[in-house]
Amino acid sequence: MTFSLTITTAAEIDAQEQRARSDAVTVERDRRLAAGAVVAVTGYGDIPVQGRIHDQINLIALGDTARDLIEASISGAIIPFRDGDNVMHILTPQQVAELTRKGKAAASAIYAAAWAIKDIAEIPADFADDANWPA
Repeated sequence: MTFSLTITTAAEIDAQEQRARSDAVTVERDRRLAAGAVVAVTGYGDIPVQGRIHDQINLIALGDTARDLIEASISGAIIPFRDGDNVMHILTPQQVAELTRKGKAAASAIYAAAWAIKDIAEIPADFADDANWPA
């Protein structure tokens, strides 16, 4: 009979914990992206924008439409947008351009926060605390 004994060092346990926390940071990032942000649109007000994948695709398409309308010198409130609270808005192309630009900035800030947390030599257990993420 042969016996095998595997010894796990404290360093290996710490490395496993850090990998698990890194994975959890990704989950937290995705949760925050999906929840979205409230975007202040000039001349209109605050609009909650979600950041799930299909929301991101929709915002990209709306941004393209807004750019085309701006190039065609159309400035009226003609673009419908249903926000994260299920409220319908009719926006101008300029407002949609601002909405999409600020939405992208909010998502970029969430990604940057996740990267900064993952770059810490020892990811803290409280990485999901709001203090570690953009408001």
